[in-house]
Amino acid sequence: MKEKIFGATVFVAVCAFVIINTIVIEKQATEIIDDISKIDFDHVDVKHTVASIYDKFKSNEIYFSLTVNHEDITDIEECFIEMAGYLAVGDITEARVRKNRLIGSLEHLRRLSGFNVDSII
Repeated sequence: MKEKIFGATVFVAVCAFVIINTIVIEKQATEIIDDISKIDFDHVDVKHTVASIYDKFKSNEIYFSLTVNHEDITDIEECFIEMAGYLAVGDITEARVRKNRLIGSLEHLRRLSGFNVDSII
């Protein structure tokens, strides 16, 4: 009987952690996606805007790295760095492409961290 209670307790705890993780990553990823979507490449201070969004991502990365595949995090960081690089040389077209890739990568991260059977297993 004790094994059943322990097993049920562990199952409930894992489900609770998955739900909490889903909520936190969903919130953080959505905030970053919204900030990136608002980037206006015609604005003079766009480099600073991208840098501040990247800093926001880096502050959340500690939590992301606990539960998210490191390749996904690396892809997102590469998109940020490439977008900043293209902005530094004034290549707005490529910066827009990186912006779209970045949004796609963050949406992928949000989708994978959702509540599903794979999250529990």
